[in-house]
Amino acid sequence: MKLKHVIIGALTLFSPLALAHPGHIGPHTTTGFMTGFVHPFTGLDHLSVMIGVGLLAALIGGKAVSRLPMAFVGIMIIGGALGVAGMVLPGIEMGIALSVIGMGAMLLAGGRMSEKVATGLVMAFALFHGMAHGMEMPLDAQALEYFSGFVVATAILHVSGIALGKFVMTSTFNQRVMRVVGVVMAAFGGILMLS
Repeated sequence: MKLKHVIIGALTLFSPLALAHPGHIGPHTTTGFMTGFVHPFTGLDHLSVMIGVGLLAALIGGKAVSRLPMAFVGIMIIGGALGVAGMVLPGIEMGIALSVIGMGAMLLAGGRMSEKVATGLVMAFALFHGMAHGMEMPLDAQALEYFSGFVVATAILHVSGIALGKFVMTSTFNQRVMRVVGVVMAAFGGILMLS
């Protein structure tokens, strides 16, 4: 293998700015906070996983209600910083699609897994989502404002998922509802992988 092939291969790990969710960067959303805040809401991939984290946390219950969302946000921030720096894993979009499938599978299982396994998977998902957020930060945005925006939006989505999960858990059809949500989410992730 020639040195130039190694260098080219290494450079693929450092991806340039990508716009997976175009349309939200414009004159009315040029502030760093608003651009960051809107980003998780503009892609069904981000939206479904972030609400899914809340649903899963509610299903597992106990300390997982706070631990899963906090683990996701913490690793998402690290992934965001790596994305801004241009140091990203290859196949970000594939990783995000797999996270949607994985979240669907975990919901389909009805939260019957250890909190440690769920936390580890959620952290892996968060890394990909954070990198995508970081890569898509507008060049003229302030990083602190942008990160604050997507962290607040993510927290809102997690809390919404927790509230929805707790509501579903009081329903007599709770297991069926979660299975349907899990199947739909996993199928959506599969569609993302094929597109």
